[in-house]
Amino acid sequence: MSSTESDPHRAVIPGRDAGEHRPADWYELFFDLVFVVVIAVSAEVLEHGPTPGTVAGFVLLFFPLWWAWVNLMVTNNLYGRRYAPIGMLVVAAMPGPAAMAVAVAGGISGNAWLYALGAVWIRLVLLLMWMTATVRGAIRVPLWRTLGYNVGTAALWLGSIAVPAPYRYWMWALAVLAEMLLLVLRAGFAYEVYEQVSIPHLLERIGLFVVIVIGEAVYLGVTGLIEHPSGGGAAAAFSGFVACAFLARAFFHWGVPTAAAGLGDARLAQSYGVMRDVVMYLPFLVVTALSFVSAAVGIAVEHAQDPLDLESRALLAMGVGGYYLSNALIALRLGRPWRRVLLVLGLGIALPLVACLLSWALPAWCTLALVALALGAIDGANALLSRRWYGR
Repeated sequence: MSSTESDPHRAVIPGRDAGEHRPADWYELFFDLVFVVVIAVSAEVLEHGPTPGTVAGFVLLFFPLWWAWVNLMVTNNLYGRRYAPIGMLVVAAMPGPAAMAVAVAGGISGNAWLYALGAVWIRLVLLLMWMTATVRGAIRVPLWRTLGYNVGTAALWLGSIAVPAPYRYWMWALAVLAEMLLLVLRAGFAYEVYEQVSIPHLLERIGLFVVIVIGEAVYLGVTGLIEHPSGGGAAAAFSGFVACAFLARAFFHWGVPTAAAGLGDARLAQSYGVMRDVVMYLPFLVVTALSFVSAAVGIAVEHAQDPLDLESRALLAMGVGGYYLSNALIALRLGRPWRRVLLVLGLGIALPLVACLLSWALPAWCTLALVALALGAIDGANALLSRRWYGR
């Protein structure tokens, strides 16, 4: 997924990307509709007030939702095609993230109980998915791990309802950290997941999530222009579209081929920690950064004729810079040449930041236009570096 280092023409070595090559199932795409709403709600919260507190709250509340999505995605990757009930359970999980999104939209302070119940629902569905595979004799993972990962953490989420703020939030963090710790303790678990997953399917699913987030930026640009029609609004919407196109190209043209080869290499080397980080942890930073960009596009279109305020400008710069930073971390985790990674990272942070600073007194549409030009320059630099690195 790294857009900071790749060779899209790199030959695929047999066995490097071992795993079933299969498209996403219909019920996975149906399940993703819930996350269309999740991203829309999240972008709206950021768009209405991108203060440091709002941004921090978004990140903290968004991670459990991402964590639920990626856990369901990996479980279905392993067992969805083998056991029909798994697919139905993916659909059955939909009320969980829906409840969590409603809680975020309504204000977490008054709806914490709904957020926690949504998390409990997801973990109980995950428990049924893993127990289905256990009963069929497909799992060698110790039962205590399955119960601890799902029942134990579900109990923490459920118990948090009776605990006042801010202590309930610490219980939420403990529940998520407990699951992450169980992934680090890989005994009896490595073969079950890392040796059997379909890498192409994982990358396709993560790519579809990225499309959802980028699509929210396009949606906000179009709806913002409908609500606030003007020449500046049209310029802002178009510039936002161009910026999103360059970000999408960076992900799918440069990043995905590198990730496919890199994950295959990691599996052959039994570097299971690399696979875990690149699939489950680091993509969260990618989608979070793109969520910042989406919200900033919406703000810029709505206030196209006025200069962006400091908070919105910072949100845009953090979004684009954070996107390249997260991709750089993925590239380095996959063992890519650090010199090229850091060069593209430097451009990815510096050029959009300079564009935001130089347009300080200019209308918002000018800021987006300059950021789009910066992204075009980064894409060109990436292409030149690719030819220099690989002679193509």
